[in-house]
Amino acid sequence: AAIRLLLAPGGAQIYYGDELARPLRVPGAEGDANLRSVMNWEDLERGGGTARLLEHWRLLGRFRRAHPAVGAGTHRTLRESPYVFTRTLRLAEREDRVLVALDQRGSVQIPVFGVYPEGAELVDAYTGEAAVVRDGVVALSRARGPVLLSGRR
Repeated sequence: AAIRLLLAPGGAQIYYGDELARPLRVPGAEGDANLRSVMNWEDLERGGGTARLLEHWRLLGRFRRAHPAVGAGTHRTLRESPYVFTRTLRLAEREDRVLVALDQRGSVQIPVFGVYPEGAELVDAYTGEAAVVRDGVVALSRARGPVLLSGRR
């Protein structure tokens, strides 16, 4: 859900508790009263899956905040499977450009489809790994989930 919400064009509205997988069933509650349950902070304090989920939401949220092109840029699909797209937004002082590749694992080579020039230094906001465009490709050694590429600032 985080990927679909935070990488979608337009505004993104996160419902209270999505980032912690807050349970949506409250004993004795009916209808939308289930949506007003107590936040599951104790799950976060225990670590494990809830802490990893929150970090996932945070990484995507930081990327979206740092790159207005994610929500307001021009979208272009570059590959259907695995899904790769770019968004570009021309701002007064610069151009914001991102390339997103979904469902990536381990060592990967992602074509940049001319979105970034040869020799461009990019960083994956999800893992923090830096890479240089060589022969139209970015090689990453530790992809895990979405690859969120942008130029170094």
